[in-house]
Amino acid sequence: MELRVRHFDEYEEAYRYLLRALSVHEKLVPFLAEKANAFNILVENFPKRHLKDLVSACEKSCVKVAYQTLLEWAPDYITLLLIGNEYDFKNLAKELKKYPQLKGLAVEIVKTCQVYKKRNFRITHNGKVLPLGLKTHIMGIVNVTPDSFSDGGESFSTQSAVEKALRLVQEGADIIDIGGESTRPGAKPVSAQEELKRVLPVVRELKRELERQKFDKVWISVDTYKSEVADALLQEGADIVNDISGLTFDPRMADVVVKHRAPVVINHIKGTPQSWRDMKISYTDVVGEILSFWRERINLLMEKGYDDRSKIICDPGIGFGKLPEHNIEILKRFREFRVIGQPLMVGVSCKSFIGFVYEALLNKKSQPKERLFGSLGALAPAVIGGVHIVRVHDVAPTREFLALLDTVRTYDPYYFG
Repeated sequence: MELRVRHFDEYEEAYRYLLRALSVHEKLVPFLAEKANAFNILVENFPKRHLKDLVSACEKSCVKVAYQTLLEWAPDYITLLLIGNEYDFKNLAKELKKYPQLKGLAVEIVKTCQVYKKRNFRITHNGKVLPLGLKTHIMGIVNVTPDSFSDGGESFSTQSAVEKALRLVQEGADIIDIGGESTRPGAKPVSAQEELKRVLPVVRELKRELERQKFDKVWISVDTYKSEVADALLQEGADIVNDISGLTFDPRMADVVVKHRAPVVINHIKGTPQSWRDMKISYTDVVGEILSFWRERINLLMEKGYDDRSKIICDPGIGFGKLPEHNIEILKRFREFRVIGQPLMVGVSCKSFIGFVYEALLNKKSQPKERLFGSLGALAPAVIGGVHIVRVHDVAPTREFLALLDTVRTYDPYYFG
């Protein structure tokens, strides 16, 4: 079984979900949709043979349960929605423990509620501390490439890359993400040797300059999916590995991360930059598939001996094998990602789905550099939804935007400290 949190902002949204996704009988949908408040638990792959006991436990704990009405047509394992609140779910867990076959579900329900409530994390590495939760941290982008979609060629020399990184730090970046290979759709891969040739001098020089200018609390991230590149740069003092493949393109990447005990960004991806233009992209449930992907990758690291889960940062991979509608759904449902219990990151800056919205609603074609306002607008639901780190090209305006948004997000009118 796999548990997730499912949110509905409006009655109509819950109504459509119950009717279309869960195939609940239309006579029951209005009643259940009315009860489907903001916090519901989705249970996937539940054994149909235990449904009678589950329903009985739900009735005793004031939890409503929604599932496919015509069970004779359902497979042996079904998906169901538990509708209630945290107090109800705690009572449900107590009831479930009375059934030996449902004790595991009881434990997972309690765990899901606890993990979902977690807001704050603390990442430590190389003598640096990154406290996450109170404010949204900014990762500034430095592309040491001739062909990146937004700023290709601007920082292709070591000197210009370091100068740009230092400028982003002065503007308020907490992390500098340095990449030596473009991942725009259709981009050609580069060898590990070429990538190191581009990035290694930048990391060395930037580290020296950060220490010299008393910016030693700034983190250096390397944007690579190659284990050889990550290993070399971590030895040079880089702090974070940002792997756009989520440890899937290079099977040795997980071993390198474990070896250095380095913080790592697990980015969800479907396909490759070379296949995106031609592949048929589809998802049954984009949020559910991302969560399953993250869990699989986290389990891989833990099995290999990675000993600090708080260093695993999860990124849903906006634009990485996703259509515009998938990206919009990810942002709308971003708070559901909190159920993973890990620090969350997102990168929306200047991406093509923003241009798609501009064209569809404003009849305006745009270049990546002309999408600042759309980028900030796309960040808002992610920040309210609980993201901890945002990866951006435009640090200064993002910092000002986040100052207000974080103030509203964390404001407690009933705190009298």
